[in-house]
Amino acid sequence: MSEPLRVAVIGAGGISRLRHIPAYRDAEKLGIARVVAICDPVDAALKETGDMWGIDARYRDWREVVGRSDVDVVSVATPNSGHEPISIAALEAGKHVLCEKPLALDLAGARRMLAAAERSGKKTGVHFRYRYIPGARYMKELIDTGEIGSIHQIYLTYVNGSVQDPASPLRWRMTRAEGGGLLGDLGSHIIDLALWLCGSIVRVNATLKTFTTERATESGGRARIDVDDAATLMVEFANGATGVICASGMGLGRGNYQHVDLYGAKGSVEYEIERSDVGGDAINVCLGPAQHRVVGMARIPVPARHHRTANDPLIDFVRAVRDGVEPAITFADAVRVQEVIEAAGRSHASGSWVPLPLP
Repeated sequence: MSEPLRVAVIGAGGISRLRHIPAYRDAEKLGIARVVAICDPVDAALKETGDMWGIDARYRDWREVVGRSDVDVVSVATPNSGHEPISIAALEAGKHVLCEKPLALDLAGARRMLAAAERSGKKTGVHFRYRYIPGARYMKELIDTGEIGSIHQIYLTYVNGSVQDPASPLRWRMTRAEGGGLLGDLGSHIIDLALWLCGSIVRVNATLKTFTTERATESGGRARIDVDDAATLMVEFANGATGVICASGMGLGRGNYQHVDLYGAKGSVEYEIERSDVGGDAINVCLGPAQHRVVGMARIPVPARHHRTANDPLIDFVRAVRDGVEPAITFADAVRVQEVIEAAGRSHASGSWVPLPLP
């Protein structure tokens, strides 16, 4: 058996502490990968995460980590503004890269990252973890096997209360310079689901909203908010299906709510979750001519073959790297997501439909 891959995690905040490092610890138990270093410019975060997981090799400058000869994989878990420079530097240093979503702050940056990946020949992955929800995986199977028939419509909603409180202070996710907007930061997940389930999107019409227009800063002042905190997209797919994609951080009382509703020529299917690590283990379906007159849908459990853990997306990535196969989700997938986000911004600015692909 080959030696475990050596992983450096860049960013020691919540997503690193709760998602990346736990996944790589599970991978270590499987003999696939192990964390050899973490990095964060914030000393408190570095200490908390390092102490929690017993990681001694700690860095404040990601350039030092990327330059280490004993690192095989760089896992990028920084604010969104760090994704592009860190990923490109890591690829140029000969590392495989797993990056958080969204891939970059804009389409141009995402395309530069993909170009760097193609030049390097290294494996890339993106943490679009909601493809691993059991309900989503079973929905995908029902589509791929023809049980649903040709897809007519899909509705995808992702709502939490992350920016709902107008009294909460300014954080990096609420800025264009570091976060890029809620559609990219949150909505990228369900745009990825829409593309994965239904295929290419050929045009977009969007409304982006900023309901809280200013917030308090750490220095005691006030700052204007320059990004969206809610978004609604109408989309049309290459296969003729239409869809509505709603993402919002204004959901008072919502933890991490997702609802996906899909209607096809031969059946309908839906699932929902309230938290990213709970639920989605049953779906509502209506299949076959015999049920066409029935009002309502039957709730059925998702088969065990689709039950995955929250750590599986990252475990699957390092397994693909070790086995020399293409990861399930790559930078190319994330560029397609970024293109829809870019089209949504252009549509909102112009008030009209924007065709895809973008030049």
